[in-house]
Amino acid sequence: MLMVFPTRTHIYGVAPIGWALQAAGHEVRFVVQHNPAEVEPFLETGLSTMWFGDDFDLARHRRAARGLDSEGGMDSAYKISESRPEKYTDDYIRTVYDMWAWALRWAAPESFLDDVLPFARWWRPDLVIWDPIVYAGPLIAQAVGAASMRMLIAADQTARISFQYRDLMRRVDPAGREPDPLVTWMSEWLDRHGCAFDERLRFGLASIDPGPACIRYDLPVNYVPVRFAPFNRPLPMPDWLLEKPTRPRICVTLGVSARQVHGQEETSVASLLDGLRDLDVEVVATLNAEQLADVPRLPDNVRAVDFVPLNELLAGCAAIVHQGGGATLGNAVVNGVPQLIIPGTTWAERVSALAQEKRGYGLFLELEEVTAEAVRHRVTRLLAEPSFLASAREVQREMLASPTMNDIVPELELAAARHRGA
Repeated sequence: MLMVFPTRTHIYGVAPIGWALQAAGHEVRFVVQHNPAEVEPFLETGLSTMWFGDDFDLARHRRAARGLDSEGGMDSAYKISESRPEKYTDDYIRTVYDMWAWALRWAAPESFLDDVLPFARWWRPDLVIWDPIVYAGPLIAQAVGAASMRMLIAADQTARISFQYRDLMRRVDPAGREPDPLVTWMSEWLDRHGCAFDERLRFGLASIDPGPACIRYDLPVNYVPVRFAPFNRPLPMPDWLLEKPTRPRICVTLGVSARQVHGQEETSVASLLDGLRDLDVEVVATLNAEQLADVPRLPDNVRAVDFVPLNELLAGCAAIVHQGGGATLGNAVVNGVPQLIIPGTTWAERVSALAQEKRGYGLFLELEEVTAEAVRHRVTRLLAEPSFLASAREVQREMLASPTMNDIVPELELAAARHRGA
C-alpha cells in the first residue's frame, strides 16, 4: 500500500518503489485522498490507485501554508525549511513542531482514515510505504499489523524537527509531563481502534532515501540509501532537444511545488532571466505563461517551454538554476549537472542547497538576495570553474553506485515478513 500526499511531486517521488515491488510480483496500489486536480499523475505512473475520504482541498492547503488558516494553521514566521542555527531558539523549535503536528494531523483527516481502515482490514497489506507528511500510513499499518516504511522525497525535515523537539523537551521537561502533540493524536486514534502507539511508527521500520548522501542528516533513523529514479509525465520530445547545443545549455526551472502549495513563485522570474541575458549561453526555461507574466520581454537567448522531460533536458545541460525541490535536485544529480539553487521555503530547499554548496557541486543564493547580477555571477562561476563539474560528476558516480529500487526489494520483503512473524 502506497500512501502519498496527493500532489504531483509526491506521487512521482513514491512511484518508482511501487514499480520495483510490482515487477517483483507483488500487488501494489496507491491508497490516497482524492484530489480532483491531480488524477492524471496517478494514471501516468501505471500503478493501481484507489481514492478514499473527502476530496482534498488544495485551496485550504495553500491558506495553511501561508499561515492564514482559521483552524490554528501555520504562522508564516515559523518554517520547517529554516536552517540558520541562530533561529533555533526554544520557542522556534516548539512552535515549528506544534505546527507540523497539526499539519500532519490535517493531512490525515478522520474521514480518510475511517474510510481506508475497513478496506485495509479486508485487503491486509504486508507493507505500507508512505511519504513523510502522510501519517495515515503508519496509523493504518499499525491498525492492520503491516510493516511501515517511509519513502523520502527530499531531506528529512520531519525527523530533524522531531529530534530537535525531543532534545528540547529532555532539557526543559525532564519529567516528561508535557505531552507530545503528535504522539497524543496518533495514540488517541490508535486507542479507538484497539492498538497502541509504538515509537517505531514515528519514522517507520526504515526510511528509503533516494537523495544524495550529502543532504542526509546524521540522525538515529534507519535510512536505506537508494538510487534516484527519474520520472516525467508522458510528453512529446522536441526536435531541438535531440540536437547537441552549440553553446552551454542552462536549464531554469522552479518545479511545481511552489505553484501548488503557495499558488505563486517565491523568487523573481524576471531577475533570473535578466541574469542570464548577456551570457553566451542557451537558456531553456521550463516556465508557463503565468510564471512569465511579469517578464516584459524574453531575452533572445531564452527558450521558454511549459514542460519538457527534465531528465532528457539535463542530459545536455551545463548547469541548472532551480528552487531546490527534491525531484529537481535528484534529476540534476543523476545527470551530473552543477546547480545554482535559490531555495524555496516549502520543505528542505535551503538546507539541501547549503549541503550541496559545501559538497562542491552547487552554489546557493538566498531568496532575498536574488538580483540579475547575483544570478549572472554565480552561473558564470559554475561554467568557468572546473571544480563544480568535477564534483557534480563525482556525486553522480556515487548516486549511480547506490542500490537500485529493484536491489532493495528483498530487504523490504524480509522486513515485512519479520514484522508479520513478530
